[in-house]
Amino acid sequence: MSDEQELHPRFDVDALSKTVRTSITSTRPPEGFNPLTASQEDLKKFGFPVRPDRELQPTEYAFWQRMFAQSLAFEAFDFEILPPVVRQIRGFFWGSPQRQTSLNWSGAYITPRDGTVFSSIWTRFQVPTPNLPPGARPGEKDLSSTWIGFDGQRRYYMSTLPQFGTAQNIEPNMGIPTRSFFAWWQWWVRGLVNQAFPIKLTAPTIHAGDLIMCYMQVAPNRTGVSFVITNLTTGRVVQFFQNAPSAGGGLPFKVSGATAEWVMERPAIPPDPNPMPLPDYGTVDFRDCGATAINLKTGATVERSLSGAKLIDMYVVRQNPERTVKISIPKRLDTREFLTEFR
Repeated sequence: MSDEQELHPRFDVDALSKTVRTSITSTRPPEGFNPLTASQEDLKKFGFPVRPDRELQPTEYAFWQRMFAQSLAFEAFDFEILPPVVRQIRGFFWGSPQRQTSLNWSGAYITPRDGTVFSSIWTRFQVPTPNLPPGARPGEKDLSSTWIGFDGQRRYYMSTLPQFGTAQNIEPNMGIPTRSFFAWWQWWVRGLVNQAFPIKLTAPTIHAGDLIMCYMQVAPNRTGVSFVITNLTTGRVVQFFQNAPSAGGGLPFKVSGATAEWVMERPAIPPDPNPMPLPDYGTVDFRDCGATAINLKTGATVERSLSGAKLIDMYVVRQNPERTVKISIPKRLDTREFLTEFR
């Protein structure tokens, strides 16, 4: 048991694993299965998202086509519960209307318009190589994650944060700083201890430099999300659908779709709410960024780009003298692409 898990000695990780597994729909497709031509019923049966409409969502459909265009191997879904992380400090942003700051986030987010809510989000990025940052202390952990998600920016009633991406960490192993990489997801819920645990996907395997495509789609009733991660470098795919968690066995939470975000993050490990040191990850180029929003009354959809996106700088507070220093900043490249850069 890790030190972090010992912080929650009364929490039953086995019970959590069982709860997560019962909330998941994912079956490894048969050989020759093609998501580009499969029926919507078969896609749902195996845990895939609904295939976007070529006419109504042309950009999202093009991303779907690219995600499954090459010869791919579909891997079986499995997972491992990781030690808990603290995410409640996310969303405390200050700054100008178009550029804001955060202790733990660096990236971009958009908000819906004209009575719509977000129903899907996607991106493509290359897994960065983490290095020890300047001034790193012996034995310290330097943690980072690259992800997409819904509803993480604002605080509101029944707020949740489904998120999905990769982790790039440096942790001591026998006193030697060692890199690790993996895919993960989490359906974070404010105030629920059992939702503080990120979940590692055992497949696909992730390496530095791999080209990754991530895609999330909200169910029509807003109480579930479909996830797909494709490692274009290795040709491996994992897909699954998860029903939303519930509070105390009651009704499940719903995805509000109030924000869509693309983020480089440094998490915190409880009980300390302060984020862990951020490794020098170089740059991460978020490409093909997009989201679809839907009017829940009419069913009409509209595709959104990074146009009008708010950018988030990550900062730390240094001492002697006390000052604020930005350590990761985003830079907009066009309406579909931006990068974050370690400083």
